[in-house]
Amino acid sequence: MQVLDLINKRRRGEKLTTAEITLITKAIVAKEMTTAQIGAFLDTFSYHDMATTAELTDLTMALAYSGGIYDLSDLPGIKVAPLSTDGLGDKTSLILLALVASVGVPILQVVTPLANELTNPLARLAAIPQLRTQLAADEFVTTLKQVNVVAAAPVAELAPLQQQLAQLELETDTAEEPALLTSRLMSLAIAAGADALVVDIKTGNNGLTLQQAQQVAKLAVAVGAEVGRQTLAVISDLNQPIGDAVGASWELREVIATLKGGGPADLRELVLSLGAQLAVLGGYLGTVADAREALTANLANGQALAKFHEWISAQGGDASIVEQPDLLATAEYTATARAPRSGYIAAWDMAQLSQLRQLLGATAGVGFVLHKKIGDSVEAGETLATIYSAQAEIQPALKLGQQAATIADTAPEHRLLYDVIDSALEQAE
Repeated sequence: MQVLDLINKRRRGEKLTTAEITLITKAIVAKEMTTAQIGAFLDTFSYHDMATTAELTDLTMALAYSGGIYDLSDLPGIKVAPLSTDGLGDKTSLILLALVASVGVPILQVVTPLANELTNPLARLAAIPQLRTQLAADEFVTTLKQVNVVAAAPVAELAPLQQQLAQLELETDTAEEPALLTSRLMSLAIAAGADALVVDIKTGNNGLTLQQAQQVAKLAVAVGAEVGRQTLAVISDLNQPIGDAVGASWELREVIATLKGGGPADLRELVLSLGAQLAVLGGYLGTVADAREALTANLANGQALAKFHEWISAQGGDASIVEQPDLLATAEYTATARAPRSGYIAAWDMAQLSQLRQLLGATAGVGFVLHKKIGDSVEAGETLATIYSAQAEIQPALKLGQQAATIADTAPEHRLLYDVIDSALEQAE
């Protein structure tokens, strides 16, 4: 059967066999399919998702093993990986990596660097002077062995099909189709050698609906069970940025503040919730509550911060930013977005905040810091956000910052965590 026949088969909503998925994925890797044909294949997911867990598992593993893998077999312990659909201001994983490693659990993150992807964890790490996010396979493994934590882009040979499709999914607007999103999230971590996964699925007003997030979460847990990786999925809120800061330098300042025992309450809560689950999956003895207590203690006693310092140094970064966050870049111009009326923050328009972040560009030190979150009271003229720009003409950015907030007469209800899915049995119910 030819690849065009398989594309048409998917268009009709028919299930692909293991052999057919292998054929089409090998054809992509071997460059036997044109970009247009690959795009047509991805577009079929807009009309028909994967019909069964087995079919999705076949796709995920085809992506994971489309090239070489990282061999972590001689590294003792259960290797865990935090996965996330990411989002504006979500610097959670940078704290998680240091914090979970501080209780002796080996933790890794491999992220495909995508063009113009300002929410990518690697873009945040790149703001640390001299830090290397491009590590050879042996460097990746050695760093994990030495300090129990590593985060980097994949080498070209690691799950190359996943890396290729990740970019094409963005270009074809299929990146949020549940099967493609699930397989993309899980395949790279599997190829990198992770034994257990905690998947943070975001839901918000500029992303996945709660129903879509629940679907992806259940798919991820089901696939994890099929391939022998303990997997837990958490559905968390992204109707506003996680924490207060958006922009690499400003987010790193917030990461350091949180590792010092402070930081915004929502960021700290999400880190502790996810971190406790990762620690238990990674073999930490005790309950999730016990693990959370140990992680909380390490934020207070300096061990988490010390691990962050050790990790940054191991990847060649200037770890002096840990003691002196002001060494991180700061944009030249600032402006203050103020509330037009008194009331309560009812919503933040994430599409407008994302547009604001894009408008500010990728120059080091640009970004913004929110001073009010959903549910907070605000007085007319009070500061909503501080905007940091590399351009003197800051009015367009200021306008977006002011328009993004909805102020109402009453405070709305707001949740940080919606659901935790840890059993593939829920898929069959």
